[in-house]
Amino acid sequence: MKWASALSFTTTASLFTTTRGGHGLIGYGQWWYDPKCCYACRGVIASAPLECPDGSVGNADTGMDMNMASPAVSCISDNTAFLTTLAYCINSTCYGDQVGTWEIEKYWADEATSDPSVPPKWTYGMTLANITQAPTRIWRGGTVLNYTALLLSSDYEYQKSFDDLFDWEEYIQSTYVIIIIMVGVGTPVLMSFINYLPWVTRLLDRLKPYLIYPSAITTRSLPWLLGNMPTRGESLYITMFITLNIVLSAVSYRGFDKPHPWGFTPAGEIMAYVGYRTGHISFALLPLTVLFSSRNNFLIWLTNWPYSTFLVLHRWVARVCALQAVVHSITLLGAYNTNGVYYTDVHKPYWIWGVVATLCLVVLLFQSATWFRRASYEVFLIFHILLTVFAIAACWYHVMYWKGFTGIYEYWLYAVCATWFFDRLIRVLRVCQNGVCRATIVEIDTNNIVRVEVKGLRWASEPGYHAYAYFPTLHPLRPWENHPFSIVHSATLYARKNMFVDPSDIMRRDIEEGPDNKRGGMTLASQETEASSGVVMYIKKHHGISKYLEGCHSLPVLLDGPYRGNAHKEILKCDRVLLIGGGIGITGLLSWTDKHFNVKLAWSLRETAKPLAHDLSTVLSNIPDKEILVGERLNVDALLLQEIQAGWERIGVVVCGPVGLCDTVRKSVVAFGRKENTIFELATEAFSM
Repeated sequence: MKWASALSFTTTASLFTTTRGGHGLIGYGQWWYDPKCCYACRGVIASAPLECPDGSVGNADTGMDMNMASPAVSCISDNTAFLTTLAYCINSTCYGDQVGTWEIEKYWADEATSDPSVPPKWTYGMTLANITQAPTRIWRGGTVLNYTALLLSSDYEYQKSFDDLFDWEEYIQSTYVIIIIMVGVGTPVLMSFINYLPWVTRLLDRLKPYLIYPSAITTRSLPWLLGNMPTRGESLYITMFITLNIVLSAVSYRGFDKPHPWGFTPAGEIMAYVGYRTGHISFALLPLTVLFSSRNNFLIWLTNWPYSTFLVLHRWVARVCALQAVVHSITLLGAYNTNGVYYTDVHKPYWIWGVVATLCLVVLLFQSATWFRRASYEVFLIFHILLTVFAIAACWYHVMYWKGFTGIYEYWLYAVCATWFFDRLIRVLRVCQNGVCRATIVEIDTNNIVRVEVKGLRWASEPGYHAYAYFPTLHPLRPWENHPFSIVHSATLYARKNMFVDPSDIMRRDIEEGPDNKRGGMTLASQETEASSGVVMYIKKHHGISKYLEGCHSLPVLLDGPYRGNAHKEILKCDRVLLIGGGIGITGLLSWTDKHFNVKLAWSLRETAKPLAHDLSTVLSNIPDKEILVGERLNVDALLLQEIQAGWERIGVVVCGPVGLCDTVRKSVVAFGRKENTIFELATEAFSM
């Protein structure tokens, strides 16, 4: 019985797995069974035994004879009885459904033999012409089809009703996939658009301390290197997205109220439909997962959401994608076991590649754990990319070996590749636009911190930007390695140094020292111009490529950037901007110091970081309102309370530093935002992976 059930599944399912001529999701550009009358006619005789030219008896769609020995496609293409029976049935049913002759001829050429590369020996019109008289004998299942036969209307309606049901299931599946992707992409755009509505702005200001800024549970940084807890705002998106996936994967299924043509039990049939839907959803989530991880994500350009938020969403969407793939595998395994197909399909290429794809996605989740990333981010990144490539390739072969070109599933894979290559292309173009730069490396602290000066880059002087730096000559085996660093425009550091030079003093030195004076006014102005047309990065050495940085006057560097970090427009609209930094986090704050008329800087650093404070002494001396603590922690509550008591209506808080400092600031902003009338705008930049 198991062998018979497997044979029934294979014969009928071959109609479902053949190549279709349409493009688009089922119900949105194509159907599996269109024209239905043609597929229903062929479905009735799909398992009919045929007399092949070599004398063997072959089955129409198994591809094997009854002894599992001879191929059937060539047998079908030359079998007069099969072709005339199919043509007569189509002629008797399709015109009543108002199906055009051209549609029938197209179906005939593509699907009559179940292999478009092996066409029938006659066209549809020629086959009808070879039917000399109307058939009178009725074909019944199991008997050899060696004559032009009539098909029972009950068999035809049975097959057509199943085709209708299956197309409906696939249409619902396509609709739900569209909903999931539209919600996933559209939510950030919609929420950003809502911010521009005047009647919503005041409401959002009051909701931010409750729904947007707080961590979902306790602090952002979880113990035992479990990662970072999303904020409540991020958690709302994640919860909505997971719930939507669960609901749309579990509802709107219909069972066939007659014996299933594929041999499924009622439970197995529903499991199969769940498997098909979750597999499709998993495919559709692949491009969304890659999009959220891209530096050049068009959603960042359209919204005010920072890249760090999209990275959090990337990890959760990836988990949903992998979970859908696991459910797809488990449910189809269970469904196939109900009719014995598992035992015949488990060694087929499509099954093997499907297992490979699922395993790659699962391994990607475990490989992305925080402890692995922190142990060696470079190794993590290489394996992450390789596993992703293997997963995409396995998905491709899974579909090609199962269905061939469908005009559906492979387009999701095209979208994945297009998203990935677009991101890389923009990176390359950014690097090419900046050119091969030369950096001066100054060791601020011989064991820890270096200053990287890159002259000649005229980037817009905006706060909160960063760039990815490549140092291709530092290590011969790691020229590709790059990391993000906050950038400070040279004008911020150096222009102020010369801003207070008395012009009369310059003129006096020119007169006293003559025209050969190398420090004269023109030279000084030239030096100031050169210094102001560049960027500076302060880098703390870690285990990556940065540990090789040493003092140097002309080190080749490639820069991919600049990239926007946290949205700065709302911060700059505030009455007061409070900058809070810890250690090397000062580099992410300096670009804010001259972009607002009312800024206060609060910076704490360790005793060992004193050389950094000394190097920044000039720019720090020009910040009138500041609090710098060496070897002490900032009292964040006192800082915020002081600003509240000053009477500022709207305060922008920018924090850059270790995760612990960012957590402390976040908690304080939330606490004061809930009990005070002051409106806070919060932007955080934590040192984490």
